[in-house]
Amino acid sequence: MSAILEQLELNQSFFIQLAIFAILFALLSAIYFKPFMKLFHARYERTVADRAEAERLMAEAQGKLEEYEKRLAQERLSMRKEFEEVLANARQEEASILAAAREEGKKITQEAAESVNQQRESLKRQLEVDVESIANQISEKLAPRKP
Repeated sequence: MSAILEQLELNQSFFIQLAIFAILFALLSAIYFKPFMKLFHARYERTVADRAEAERLMAEAQGKLEEYEKRLAQERLSMRKEFEEVLANARQEEASILAAAREEGKKITQEAAESVNQQRESLKRQLEVDVESIANQISEKLAPRKP
């Protein structure tokens, strides 16, 4: 076996270097690698937990958005109904005001027609009286009376 080790040029320095490497690996593993791996693992766990929390918050936000949209749709429907009621009331009021205005217009028109008829009758009577007096005046001027 020593012949094989000599051919490979493996002497005692190799085994010393191997022992130093093993000791150094064990020390570095305990001092550096394990804490570093714990740090990576903690970071991974925190990332997973944060992602799960973010997904939960997103789901909650989505639920609130849906609730908001639902309430908004209900409020729009309610406002639309109220608007239609107000519009119907306004149309009814408009119709009643227009009907009252038409009645008032008819009343005024009838009063005006009656007034015109009364004035016409009054003028007619006055003209009848005036026609007689004008006819007498014309006849006196055309045929004066002899005393």
